[in-house]
Amino acid sequence: MCRISVPMKEQIRHLYLAGYSLRGISRALKLSRNTVRKYLRLGCEEKSLAKPRARRWSDSIDWELLAKKRKQGVTIKQLHHDHGPEHVPYSTFADRLRKQIGSVKIPTVHLVHNPGEKTQVDYCDGIYLIDPKTGKKTKTHMFCGVLPFSSYTFAEFVMDQKLPSFIRSHQRMWSYYGGVSPYVVVDNLKSAVTKAHLYDPDVNQTYCDYGNHEGFAVLPARPYKPRDKAAVESAIGAIQRSFFQEVRERKFYSLHELNRVFREFLDRFNNRVMKDYGVSRRERFDEEKQYLLQLPSRPYQIKTWKFAKVHPDSTIQVAKNLYSVPYKYIGQTVKVKISDTLIEVFNEQLKLIASHNKLTGKVGQKAIKPAHYPSEKDQLTRFDIRRAKAQAQSVGPKMSQLIHKMFEGNRPLENLRRVQGILRLRGKAGISRSDMEYAASQCLSFNRYRVKYFEQCAVHHKNLASKPINSRPLREQSEIFLHSVRSKD
Repeated sequence: MCRISVPMKEQIRHLYLAGYSLRGISRALKLSRNTVRKYLRLGCEEKSLAKPRARRWSDSIDWELLAKKRKQGVTIKQLHHDHGPEHVPYSTFADRLRKQIGSVKIPTVHLVHNPGEKTQVDYCDGIYLIDPKTGKKTKTHMFCGVLPFSSYTFAEFVMDQKLPSFIRSHQRMWSYYGGVSPYVVVDNLKSAVTKAHLYDPDVNQTYCDYGNHEGFAVLPARPYKPRDKAAVESAIGAIQRSFFQEVRERKFYSLHELNRVFREFLDRFNNRVMKDYGVSRRERFDEEKQYLLQLPSRPYQIKTWKFAKVHPDSTIQVAKNLYSVPYKYIGQTVKVKISDTLIEVFNEQLKLIASHNKLTGKVGQKAIKPAHYPSEKDQLTRFDIRRAKAQAQSVGPKMSQLIHKMFEGNRPLENLRRVQGILRLRGKAGISRSDMEYAASQCLSFNRYRVKYFEQCAVHHKNLASKPINSRPLREQSEIFLHSVRSKD
């Protein structure tokens, strides 16, 4: 055995106690493995090696527990992150794990997919677009849909993952397939699933409504279970390894240009022969296409849902316009479905209680149905109207006269919201009772009952801009216009 220095022997001892292999020690110290082996076997530096051996990092790990987790599908990388010491690199931990627990085979179940039964959809990060003027980069997203039986793939690049974009991608996907599958497996995207849950997820109401229109049921994938949508995950990986690499040196300046180039690749991708089957995706799809459902005859209008509270005037507000609902729902919260042309209102049991054509153009319009209101007598006896009249009377006679005038007609409740807006101006921005009385007189004189006009009159009076000047105004003979200057006499 060659002679080695004492410091070198100390290094051998430290590395050996730290758990390094003979190969690792010889590589680190530039010694032959025979030298290291002989030193350890013959017990050189007996005083050092006779000391109690330090505990190795591997001794502190419960390898049986790690083997159990590995069988459950936990990756070695995750086990290293959760249980591996910080100073131990991943490669060392992985080698020791394989030696300790052997080659663990993760049990899997081979899924049998019926032709035309399901479509799996998902998103991934896309390719950057460059603004030709500023050079700014904008990241796109890639929507992907796959029929698992044939692996026939549709994909496109979009600017966001919001619900309207999500539904439009579905529409183009069904058009590409020429039919609709009865089921769609989706990841837990906000556009598809409002609340993820292992057993009882909440599907987005608009997406569910779209599924009913097209004829498919939504099957949310289980959280953190990528095998539930393995076909689309595989397709996304294949596209990233091929198309993304093909265009890695290319710059795209518009979404249309990117999708045009990608569509050419997608045709090649679906026509490429698969090694497992010996035929292409398109050839298998030709057999599967007959099992798809027919596309609906009329296009889907994207609908959104919101909650609204019924105001005391028996209306709800949608996009700053008012729509009437039956008066018995006053004070309750209703659910509103909004489409491009229609407003539909549902109660808690999702029973349709009102529908209106959607108001367009300027805001502040009203869609009122007389049948939604009680009789005039019943309306006048309501607490909100009686309280408004009492408040007006406490301001002054002109104010009381104005409010009574606004409550005249067959539907007193229709003006309740406007009356409340006028009465709430008292005390706002220093508006006093006299200002309110003056504004009420102006409204009565000119038959104008808008809140904005009333407020302008009250503020005008508060600023003394509209108070009459009883004295004769004076002016210089050389001046053309009169000035509001009081006489000194």
